[in-house]
Amino acid sequence: MKLDPTVVARGLLKHWNYFSHHIIAQTDGMAHPMQACFEEAYVVMGAARTTDLLSDARMTGICRRFNARMMLFQGVHWPDMYDMGYGYNLDAQGMVNCSCVADNASTANGMLEGARYFPHLPENRQVLASLKRYLDHCRKNYLTSKGVMGVGIVNHKINEPGLEEYWCADALFAAALIRYADLTGEESYYDAAVPMIEYISTWDYKNNILGEWKKSAPQQILLYASEGLIAALASPAMKKRLMVPLRHVIQFSPKAEPEAVIPAQAPNQVTAELAAARVSAGDTIWSRLVARFAEFADWQHQNQMADGSFEHGANDHFRCYEPGLAWLLLDASRNVAGQAWLESIAAKQLRFMAGNGGKLYYGLYANDFASGLAFLSFATAGEILKARDPAAWAAAVQGVLDRGDEIW
Repeated sequence: MKLDPTVVARGLLKHWNYFSHHIIAQTDGMAHPMQACFEEAYVVMGAARTTDLLSDARMTGICRRFNARMMLFQGVHWPDMYDMGYGYNLDAQGMVNCSCVADNASTANGMLEGARYFPHLPENRQVLASLKRYLDHCRKNYLTSKGVMGVGIVNHKINEPGLEEYWCADALFAAALIRYADLTGEESYYDAAVPMIEYISTWDYKNNILGEWKKSAPQQILLYASEGLIAALASPAMKKRLMVPLRHVIQFSPKAEPEAVIPAQAPNQVTAELAAARVSAGDTIWSRLVARFAEFADWQHQNQMADGSFEHGANDHFRCYEPGLAWLLLDASRNVAGQAWLESIAAKQLRFMAGNGGKLYYGLYANDFASGLAFLSFATAGEILKARDPAAWAAAVQGVLDRGDEIW
């Protein structure tokens, strides 16, 4: 199944319409328009990708206001860290409850997206300086001796015992390092990402300390860990650095060997696109990275339901992460060799999210986090379709606008 221009245009315009009327598109004030800044970052990423797709300058404004606010509040919550929108309460020693590397890294990735999509903006120099300040602070204060990132501040403690290495921080922070290096040419930030990519490629994601895979939902790990995996897989600069033997960077977390990935079809029927899922694991960081992403892609292939959603997690609260899976599948399909087959999985989920079934299941247009991730997924699909056939994309958008009520 390929992406359908009408389905994608319908889903994108619905979310564009929603966030166009949201306070995120209306205010220059100091208040955060969403409860959690890291959740807002995904709306910002979707807005950056939508600006050209719908020729809407207000989407650029969403990105600029977010970056300005994040710079304004940097260091207020905790030195050099971004404000999170929560975790402010202090203990008796004056330590904040939390200032998490991972949550801050999502914010950083949102800021980087604005700088990447709008390189002409005069404030970009200040934005990149702010990001450097955050990245350097985390590298100085929260790394293990082998270069793996810890959780940051949680429960009024720095790198709370058991979280000296934290998968989500490593994945999202590594993505921020790679994207920052892409924009600035400062190659030492690629080097800093290497042990973090090895970590997320070799840690036991099904049996880690917080048990997210079994207690929450696989989708939570698939979303955040894949952001780091795909950033590395799509980067020639990282591939060069990862074609080296494992450094065995894990000190405090369970490790896992690659799982056997069994194709859904008999080997003589499997199309060439599935070759990536059968790559044998080697002993380099790169080969383990490829093997780990093959496991994640296979889970989504094997566990997609007939309606386009995925196998339900243990806790329904965590289904809000699921609308972002199509975004990452599509980014991998267009940027990572051998992953074009993932478009079919994303296309099925987008069809579900564009209709009332997905709206009800994910709480779209009510749950801002789920809606922001869906917005980003539809915007990514729109970019692919516009590049593939600009006239067909324009016609699909115009058709939805002409029908009018479809955007509500």
